[in-house]
Amino acid sequence: MTRDAWTLLLELAPSVPVDEAGLARARSHVEARRAGVDDLAYRRRRRALGVRRLTAAAGVAAVAAVVWPLGGNGDGDGPSTGVPQALGVLPAAAVGMGCTNEDLPVPGLSDPDQPVPRDLWGSVPQVRESLYLVGDRTPETAHVTSGPAVCDAIPVAVLHDEVGRRGVVVYRDVTQAFRGATNLGRTTVRGHAAQVLSPPAGHHFVSWTDDEGIRWFTEAAGVSVEELVGILDTSLDDDGLVATPEGFRSVPVHAPDPEGTVYRWTVQYESGGYLYLEVTTPARGAVEMRASWATEQQYTTVGDVRAVYLPQEQGGAGLRWTTDEASYRLVVAGADLAELQEIATSLEHVSPDDPRLPRP
Repeated sequence: MTRDAWTLLLELAPSVPVDEAGLARARSHVEARRAGVDDLAYRRRRRALGVRRLTAAAGVAAVAAVVWPLGGNGDGDGPSTGVPQALGVLPAAAVGMGCTNEDLPVPGLSDPDQPVPRDLWGSVPQVRESLYLVGDRTPETAHVTSGPAVCDAIPVAVLHDEVGRRGVVVYRDVTQAFRGATNLGRTTVRGHAAQVLSPPAGHHFVSWTDDEGIRWFTEAAGVSVEELVGILDTSLDDDGLVATPEGFRSVPVHAPDPEGTVYRWTVQYESGGYLYLEVTTPARGAVEMRASWATEQQYTTVGDVRAVYLPQEQGGAGLRWTTDEASYRLVVAGADLAELQEIATSLEHVSPDDPRLPRP
């Protein structure tokens, strides 16, 4: 009997976190030997985004013991705060906008980002504001990419219980996340039939369509499916969040212009120890969105800004934080939280002609 891709992924998914840092380092060295380090940071980010997005939310859920970049993001993600960048969830408004690749065995989201030529870095305000370096070292790679904001799904609700280690993120008006899956559970949310995917790592993905034909998608950790349904039934109406459940905090959601452009600055250091920095503008999501994933994490601060520490990011330990202007992601091999915080608070804003930037 032929099994669908989601079933295979679930069967292969580990029930406990794997050594993602070691795995990512090994992968990066293989890629470096195969194609050189000239474009490694850009390829790594695109590869990570591509895997995360192309498997779609259900596929990512199956391997969610591994921390994906986001974008992130999720985990996303990347390593894309992102966002989830929506963990493979595509806004309905983005259909036909070049955000998908229907030619793959498991159709899903693609990465529409394109490189921004270096001679334009100084003329784009969002790019100029995103250029940061770490210390006096010269990074092996430095890139700027841009992509359409419409491809990123923005949640209508982010609920976080830090003490109880619970998180719920809700998206509205998205496309089908579980296409091709045959192993889904069933439940009812707000009176509507809903599909459920619960990977071994301990979190849940739930999707349903309301009476208006609008599809919703939820990811949650730290709660059972029954508890999640109760939360959704009592906290949502037809438009979004109307009540914050007991024990949770409702986190403000950044809502960039869907017709705008997202810019991403990435630098990678190899000599002297692996370090990766990513700056995305406009800001793409609250760090509390990570709480909807059953991964090791600790909430902290960078200066006076809320941050999340991820001991097993892709390539090392990671720290993510979001300001009003941008989302930041820092990954350093072998670093602990204190070291990450020290680096994060000492980032240096530079000009496009800074001599430490690698020459094209």
